[in-house]
Parts: sequence; structure tokens; C-alpha cells
Amino acid sequence: MAKQGALVDVPAHVLDYLREQKTLTLATASPSGIPRAATLTYVSDGLALYIWTWPETTTAKHIDQNPVVSFAIDEYTDDWRETKGIQGTGDAHVLLNPEDINRVRGLFQEKFPSVSGAETSNISYFRITPTELQFIDASAGEADEDQAIGLDYHRDVVYAVFHDLPREQVSTIASALQTVQADAGTVIVRQGAPADKFFIIVDGEVEVTREDDGETRSIASLKRGQFFGEMAILRDMPRAATVQAVTSTTLFAMDRDSFRSLVAQSLGTTEDFDRVIQQRLDELGAGAAG
Repeated sequence: MAKQGALVDVPAHVLDYLREQKTLTLATASPSGIPRAATLTYVSDGLALYIWTWPETTTAKHIDQNPVVSFAIDEYTDDWRETKGIQGTGDAHVLLNPEDINRVRGLFQEKFPSVSGAETSNISYFRITPTELQFIDASAGEADEDQAIGLDYHRDVVYAVFHDLPREQVSTIASALQTVQADAGTVIVRQGAPADKFFIIVDGEVEVTREDDGETRSIASLKRGQFFGEMAILRDMPRAATVQAVTSTTLFAMDRDSFRSLVAQSLGTTEDFDRVIQQRLDELGAGAAG
């Protein structure tokens, strides 16, 4: 139904590492580019990372002004050949839904029992939605006693929203993304509406339906790593189907103009994207999900 390669399956040992570690170093920047690095405690839920901090901190203000962040999670070892860690980029936003806040507060209290009962009413909670994760494991490389320290850390890209895009495009595209949270039952796009955004599902599930001759039928169910909305933009037509969240769903959204200029042009020259488009047309006939 939709492209699966946009997100790779994340190995279990990477998710385990995210759960086991307790702090991350978060890099933020002001709108003018002034950087800030802060070490914070965090919790994870799958790939989603959550931090908490006071709303008046520079970190919180930077995220409000510029949600694009990068982060590192690691642990010190005397033998650099045993170095492990995660480096990533992502999109950070403050949590506003009380249910989400309570759930994340519970995750913090479970991971950090000492904070149970502590006053946290004035704390702000932020969700970091990764766009790329690299797992560093020096022990997986070839050991060389004469090698300079840190010269050849073994690293793998274990998660990438834009897995098939040229590397030089990724940072530009990531800056054009917005994180969208849709509760179960929320209509994300409606059939017949203008095609103003392209969506990638980060977490959750959506149902695609289309109404023909007064009858509504289900076309597909889309989950993490799949996308929708590109066909209507590329073909310059209204939405051909309705997409509704089945569960609480997190998405990356890119506006029409950014998609056309940053994604459609580069992907449209590849056999892979041409194949996806043809597959969508074959499956959905005259329309597509979006």
C-alpha cells in the first residue's frame, strides 16, 4: 500500500539501550543559531524520548523557538574499543495533553523511583521524535592496538525517516518537518479537501477510506514507516481518500511547497519512488490515499 523503506526496523538491542540509559546530552539552538547543550534525565517509549525541565530554562525556550534538536546517549569506558552509544537528530515539542503528561510522569517515576512524590507541577515535559538514530559500537569493529583513539568508531544508521534520500538532503528536509499528534478518531485528511500536506507515520495506525456513490469503503490500514498524501500533491488534485487515526498517532507533516521542492524533485528521479507511485496507482485505481 505504501512505502516501507522510509523507516527501518530498529534492532531490539538499540531499544534496550535506550531503556537502560538514564541521561542524554541535548543540543538545541536559538532561531539565530546560538547553540546550547544540556545533560538531562530521560525516559523512552519505543523510539520516542521524553525529557523534563523547567519552562524558563534556555533549553525549553530554544525548543519553543526552534524544535530541531540533536542528542547523544552514551556511557564512559576506560577502553575506547568498548565504546557504545547513540547519536541522533529529531524534533522536540512540549506535551500539552494532560493524559500524555500523566503517562510520561509515570514513566519517569518508574525509571527514577526517587522522584516519586516530588513536586513536579511546574515541570514541562517534552517529546523528542527522532528523525535519525546512529548506534555506535566500537566493539563491533576490528580492534587495532595502534589505532588512534576514537578514529574508527563502528556505527550503524539504525533508524532514518528518509532512509532512501541522498545524505545532503536529509538535514534540509528534517528542518521542514512538523510533528502532528492525532488522537484516536481524528480525521487527518478528508476526501475532496485540498492537498496541503504530506505525512509520514511515526507511531500509531490510521485507516484509509474512500466514498464512492454514497458508499464508504476501507482501502487500507497504514502503520509506522508508511506515508500518505504524496499522490494528491504530485498530481495536483484534491484528496482522493479520507485518513483517520485508529489509535493515538504521531506523524511528521511537511507542507505542500516544501514537499515539492525538497522531496518530490529528488525522489521523482529514482526508480524506487517511481515504483511506489505506480504501485499506489495500480492498487487504488484513479485515486490514492491522500
